[in-house]
Amino acid sequence: MQEKIFNSSEELLESLRFCVIDLETTGGNPETEKIIEVGMIKIENRKITEERSFLINPQKDIPDFVQKLTGIRKADVEHAPKIEEVIDEIVQFIGDTILVAHNTSFDVPFLNGVLKNLQRPTMDNKVICTNIMTKYLIPDIMSSNLQYMSQIFNITHSKAHRAIEDARATAFLLLKYLEIFEEKKIRKVNQLYYPRNKFELDRAIFENEEGLDEVFKVLEKTQTPAILSVKGDNGVILTILPLKNPSIEVEAMKVLLADFRWSQIHIRLSGPFIEGLFFMNSNFIKIPETYRKKTIEYLKKRHPLPLAPTLIDEHDFVITPHLISGQYIVYSFLNFSPYSQLVFKYPSHKKKLHQFLSGQVTRFEVQQKGKKKVYLQNDIKDIFLSLFQDSLTSDPNLYLTLKNSDIKDERKTYLDRIEKLALEHGDPYKFPLNHL
Repeated sequence: MQEKIFNSSEELLESLRFCVIDLETTGGNPETEKIIEVGMIKIENRKITEERSFLINPQKDIPDFVQKLTGIRKADVEHAPKIEEVIDEIVQFIGDTILVAHNTSFDVPFLNGVLKNLQRPTMDNKVICTNIMTKYLIPDIMSSNLQYMSQIFNITHSKAHRAIEDARATAFLLLKYLEIFEEKKIRKVNQLYYPRNKFELDRAIFENEEGLDEVFKVLEKTQTPAILSVKGDNGVILTILPLKNPSIEVEAMKVLLADFRWSQIHIRLSGPFIEGLFFMNSNFIKIPETYRKKTIEYLKKRHPLPLAPTLIDEHDFVITPHLISGQYIVYSFLNFSPYSQLVFKYPSHKKKLHQFLSGQVTRFEVQQKGKKKVYLQNDIKDIFLSLFQDSLTSDPNLYLTLKNSDIKDERKTYLDRIEKLALEHGDPYKFPLNHL
C-alpha cells in the first residue's frame, strides 16, 4: 500500500497522538528487575494534554546506585501500589498512541517484559525514540543524553532520573522536533521515524525546480558561517564556497550563480569559517576546471587579503568551538590536512584530547623528523592560507593557538586556556537552537 502524502506538514503532525513514557527501575533486566516509577505524558494536536505518574513498590531492595541516581528510597515506595495493581491504568493511558521515549530500546522492552511476566498482551504500538531522532537530525553530535539535549534546547529539566520529569523533558524535545519538521515541510509519516537527508538541522537542500529565490531566502537569514555546494548533472560538484556571513553575500551569489546549470544546491552550517575552508580543500579536485576558475575568482574578489605564507610555521595547533554547542575542534598544523583534526567535548574528553595532541607531537618528532606536512590543493593554497589567517586575526577570541612546548609541559597549563575558551565562548553559533 502506498504511503499517504498529506497536503501539509501541519495537517500530518496534528493528526498524530503520542504518549511519552519514562521508567525508573531497580536495574536493566526485566526478567529480574522491577519498575519503581512510571511517568507518562500525552501529546495531542501538538500540545501536552495529560500527565500521569506512579511510584511503584518493587517488592525488593533498591540498589544504592539507583537510590543515588533517582533519589527514590525504600520509604518512598513501601506504601506505593504494586505494578500489577496499576498496569491496566498504564496500558489504558497509552492506548493506541505512538509510544515515545528518549531510549525506547530500554523503556518499551522493559514495559513489555513486565506485561509478559504478568501474562498480559504486550504492546505493539508504533515507537519513536527521541535519542535516535537526535542522531538523525544532528549527525555530528557527540552526546545525546536527555540532560544535554535539554540544555542546548533550553528545556527545563529540574530533576533528572525522575520519571515524570524525564518524560516531560522528552515531550518538550519531541515538540521542538515536530516544530522543526513543520519548518522543513515533512509530508509522510515514515519520515518522522527515519528523518534522514533533508531533515538534518545543519543543512538545507534545494532542487532546481524550487528555484534560486528559495536558496537566497535561506542565505538572507543565515548570519553564521556556512558552506554552499552546487551540483550539476549526475551529482558533479560545480563549486564549493565557504561563506563567512551568508546574509551579506546574497547579492554576490546572485551574480555568480546566474549562469550555473545546476540540479541541486546544498547549504550547510560549518560553525567556524575555517571548517568550510577544509571542506573546500578536500573536495576542490572534484570540481571541473572551468568552475574551479570561477570559484577562485569569486573568492579572490570577495576577499582581497594579503598572502600568509608563514601561517603554518607560526602555529602548531588551533582550537575553536565546533558548530554544536559544547563541542570543540582542534586542528593540527604539524600534519595539516582535513583528517588531522579532532572534535571533542570539554571537559569530558580532556584525556582523549591530550592523547591526540601528544600523539601528533610524537609523530611529528619521530616519523616526520620535525618537518610539517601540508596537504593543500595548489590552486587554492594562497587563498586558503589568507582566509585562515584572516579568521585568526578578525575573531581572535574564538581561536586558541598552541605550540608543541605547551603540550609537552608536564603541568598541562594549556588545559586552563581551553577551559577559559569553553567558559567564555562555548556556544558562539547557538546551534542547534538556531538551525537551517
